Amino acid sequence: MNRVESYSPMLTQLNRRSSIKTLSGPRIIFWIWVVVLTLVTPSFAGDQPVDAPQFSIPALDGHELALNDYRGQYLLVNFWATWCGPCKVEMPSLEALHQKFKNQNFAIIAVSNDIFGAQVVEPYIQSQNYTFPVGLDPQLKVSNQFGVTSLPTTFLIDPQGKIIGVLNGAENWADPKTLLYFDQLLAPPVIAAETPQSTPCKNNQKAPC
Repeated sequence: MNRVESYSPMLTQLNRRSSIKTLSGPRIIFWIWVVVLTLVTPSFAGDQPVDAPQFSIPALDGHELALNDYRGQYLLVNFWATWCGPCKVEMPSLEALHQKFKNQNFAIIAVSNDIFGAQVVEPYIQSQNYTFPVGLDPQLKVSNQFGVTSLPTTFLIDPQGKIIGVLNGAENWADPKTLLYFDQLLAPPVIAAETPQSTPCKNNQKAPC
């Protein structure tokens, strides 16, 4: 069993837990691992995030899209197809997410499952003026590596190449709560200021000194 297969039960569990009514915010919420461990059942408590499968696929613009090229960034990998209605519904908000965070430590790759590849994907992308990178996976090689069984399916990968979140189904990526999540995720870490140490008083001095 490879690492992706061993992670599948965890992904299933996360997807099941995502419908819990007590969780606030949109269904997109991706849990940082410490939070994940508070939601999953004890049988999964010892699991760790797995490495995302290494992949390299042709892009719609003729270049290659490789996971290693995005090391050091948060990467959202969205699996979709032109024949998938829910995929097309969420695409405008995916473009909005791309536009808002494209200059930060964040990138999106939309991986098409269309068997006719660029022949059908390129006219659709151009007609909608989408600008995020689009990969072509007509033989479903990358989709199978990620264990995708339905569309759309989206994975969030951290700068170290670990899968930290997954979502099955369409999402409004431009929802204010979703944008707030990414704002917080991509915000630079806050470094606490050091508290200046007080100088001990000399024998002939009174506090404060």
